Amino acid sequence: MSTENQKPPKPPIPAWGYVFAGACGILPVLTLGGAIPGAVGFGGAAACIGISRDQSKSVGVRVAICIAIAVACWLIVGAVALFFANKQRDT
Repeated sequence: MSTENQKPPKPPIPAWGYVFAGACGILPVLTLGGAIPGAVGFGGAAACIGISRDQSKSVGVRVAICIAIAVACWLIVGAVALFFANKQRDT
């Protein structure tokens, strides 16, 4: 096996990265499932894990990006929930 094609190991996930991943990943559970909350929640969690590992940015920048991702995920799922709640009420 050649060592030329081997990628360097990924840096570990910092503890705070799990907090933001959990904040996004809990969305499908709180909304009792569904494709949209699942995609938004798990996509946000994966993005937070990836950003938290990116050592080319400072910790402050990575935390700020993860905060923005988590807030965006919650706003998207909240807007979708409100849309369907209003649609159901109108019928």
